[in-house]
Amino acid sequence: MRETVVKAGNDFTFANKIVEEFVKICNKNVLDFQFSSAKGYVSFLPPALLYHVQYIIVGLSVANLKALSNTTKGRKTQHIVGLVKSKVSPGEFSVYVNQVYAKQRLTFLSTWRCSHFTRKPTLFPDKISNLHGATLKVAAFEFPPDVVYDQHDGGQLRLYGREVELIRALSTACNFTVNFLEPPPREVWGVRQPDGTWTGIAGMLGSGAADLAITNIYITSLKGRTDVQHYSSPFDQNVNCIMLRVPPPEPRWQALLWPFTQYTWFALAVGLLLSGPLLYCMGRCSAQSLGHSSYLESMMSSYLHAISMHLLEPAAREPNTNTSRVVVAFLWLYTMVLGMSYCSNLTAFLTVTRQPRTIDTFKDYQESNLSIVELGSIFGDLMMGSTIDYIKELSKRYITVPSDPESWVTHGRAGYISSHRYLQFTITKINSEYRTPVVRIMKECAWPFSSAVGLQSFSPLKPRIDEVVNKIVQSGMLSLWFDETLRTASQPEVPFTLADSDKRTVSTPGSLSGTTGMLSKL
Repeated sequence: MRETVVKAGNDFTFANKIVEEFVKICNKNVLDFQFSSAKGYVSFLPPALLYHVQYIIVGLSVANLKALSNTTKGRKTQHIVGLVKSKVSPGEFSVYVNQVYAKQRLTFLSTWRCSHFTRKPTLFPDKISNLHGATLKVAAFEFPPDVVYDQHDGGQLRLYGREVELIRALSTACNFTVNFLEPPPREVWGVRQPDGTWTGIAGMLGSGAADLAITNIYITSLKGRTDVQHYSSPFDQNVNCIMLRVPPPEPRWQALLWPFTQYTWFALAVGLLLSGPLLYCMGRCSAQSLGHSSYLESMMSSYLHAISMHLLEPAAREPNTNTSRVVVAFLWLYTMVLGMSYCSNLTAFLTVTRQPRTIDTFKDYQESNLSIVELGSIFGDLMMGSTIDYIKELSKRYITVPSDPESWVTHGRAGYISSHRYLQFTITKINSEYRTPVVRIMKECAWPFSSAVGLQSFSPLKPRIDEVVNKIVQSGMLSLWFDETLRTASQPEVPFTLADSDKRTVSTPGSLSGTTGMLSKL
């Protein structure tokens, strides 16, 4: 790797000679050589694309080197070597190196004296693979099954979930201590403010208040999100669906209408209306041909006879003529088939609970009068920018809620859009509490996203985090952690925040004790 050598001071000729000798002995190539005044040391580091470059800085004081290491750019630069000129011995320089994520940002390494080191140092060691127990702040909030809060009877905090275990695996592999932090209330993933700043997790990463972030973080540049946060390699691909309340079953009295469709009932009604006049006409014709009266001569009697036949009840009298008997026989056969079909279908429908027509697609949802709720705003923006008319129409019924979107669903007021894994966990929990299916996931899903660990922009941790995340994905541990979290979904939980317990001391049902072999290879 190449280095940028930066010089601050007034003795340019002397500094140039020292740098040339130093670089020659270190066997390094100089990418850039700059002279600047001591007051401008903050601007020594170039744009973010060069954070990976190794820097040698000559001419600053120790105080200035410490200040440089604590700047936003300095904290994200893995390799900074500073040469501080001795005030006592001419030609002698003290060599300092920066420490990434350590409390002491600058440490003494060796002394440069007469074109050689007093002890040979490693100028540019790997500072990321082993963070030596440094504390990293991880932004997170409760969002099962990725991050789940629970509390034992004794008050001990239990923090578990799929992404919590992922962070613990990263801390084991990179040897750092985790300090979980929550974003301000109701800010969750964060939104862009009119002044360009960000709230929530995005704001914490952008301001440096957090080093890492988890909780179902999607890889997206929507509204310039990548200006304040970057992402690790993806560890999951997921689609987003809508959770709906299961509609109550249709009333049992409606079972009398279930055996036939509406068209069959319409045909039956027409047949009943026509059978009365048909019998009446046959009765009048028979009476005139035989010369005596018939009980079918009145319209009322004809309808009563037709109704008794449809109800499979025996007639009080039989027709007098053969013609009438033939017509009645055909009507009797028709009504017998019809009645037996109705009775058998009714028996079958009475043995099951019939559910009403459900909402299964976004088009069905648009035709309903339900709203859509979400904790953040990302899906509202996606709906508004959609080229599909009925999805764009849904954006007019989109509501951002600060908390408890599940209550909107259980009360039947709206559907809740979120990742499929989160909804799967929530449905398991709610249905277990009610001991009956109360909520469900709509069949049609949309907007696939990749999930990743959130990082500060141009974070030096990214190469190592990517390496470990890829190995965890290959090991299949994420599926194991997800299944373990689902198995605890039916356990009751007490609402609280991370402030209720020591953020660094947590216990979990998905212990990493069984993954020691895998983590040792990371």
